[in-house]
Amino acid sequence: MSYTNVLLDMVKDRLDIHSDYKLAQKLNVTRSCVSKWRCGKSSMDWEIAFQIADMLHLDDQNVVYGLLREKHINPRLIKALQGQDVTIQ
Repeated sequence: MSYTNVLLDMVKDRLDIHSDYKLAQKLNVTRSCVSKWRCGKSSMDWEIAFQIADMLHLDDQNVVYGLLREKHINPRLIKALQGQDVTIQ
């Protein structure tokens, strides 16, 4: 199961929500948006991720790193996270 789905299910459990439609309303996004996150067609914005982290009392850094594993691998991003110098061409 993806980390995104784990987070979404944790929010549903915490708030006693039984549908993705109600979850979408709580997060102020469309049901389609939640569906795309669940099937990996898109990823949630960082502001939504931090909103979820706040709801679940999770550390921001853990949420960021958990979601980064699912995002497109970008060498520049990886270097930036590792603190390496990046040459812009």
